[in-house]
Amino acid sequence: MEQIWLLIPVVIFAAVVRGFSGFGFAAIAVVGFNVFLAPQQSVAIVLSLDLICSMNLWRQALKQADFTTLKRLVCGSLLGIPLGYALLMLMPTEILKILICITILFFCVLLLSEYRPFNTDKTGTKIGFGLASGAGTASASVGGPMIVYYMLSSNLSTSSQRATMILFFIASEAFTIIALIAGGVVDSTLPNALLILVIPTLFSVHFGQYLFNRKPPQSLKSFALPVLIAVALFGIINATLTLLR
Repeated sequence: MEQIWLLIPVVIFAAVVRGFSGFGFAAIAVVGFNVFLAPQQSVAIVLSLDLICSMNLWRQALKQADFTTLKRLVCGSLLGIPLGYALLMLMPTEILKILICITILFFCVLLLSEYRPFNTDKTGTKIGFGLASGAGTASASVGGPMIVYYMLSSNLSTSSQRATMILFFIASEAFTIIALIAGGVVDSTLPNALLILVIPTLFSVHFGQYLFNRKPPQSLKSFALPVLIAVALFGIINATLTLLR
């Protein structure tokens, strides 16, 4: 618990990005948390904070989301969560940290390249990305980049992309937290950490949403992708140095 206070700057930065763009909190926070904690601890805390901070965003999101897309993504996520949980339990800690960052980096590169090998309107595509996101969320709290990649590839407006992602993450993370609690992954560290971190998280996500409403970006890529790439590279370097020690 003495390390929890060191995580406050991490959640402040991640929450501002989340409030502004609708995504990025979990991917940024889990890399920062993994510097101090094992992924098994990081995932439960990060997902709980992300779920809590999303509560400030859902009312506006309900008015702008595409519910046809949302339903299919959530169905896929329910299929992927058990797979991700198995990875979280079985994979060595430092290897999982590196894979988390490589996954984030991979999808950021795909977004920058604008490579689109699929039809975003197909039901199978939506369920497939939901499944991948559910597995990524449960295993390493990195289900976000998969959904971001899908959303930014779709024909939805920026506001609808952001709103649909917000509601998807609320549903997916809630189901994942239930699975982690049922599997005994969550211990007394979680409520204690939330008591310390929840206030700076809520304040920061509210500030990020204020910035979005004041001046919405034409594209979420230009803001979020450089941040995610920098975070992923930092995480890879840190985890690799730990392995080499």
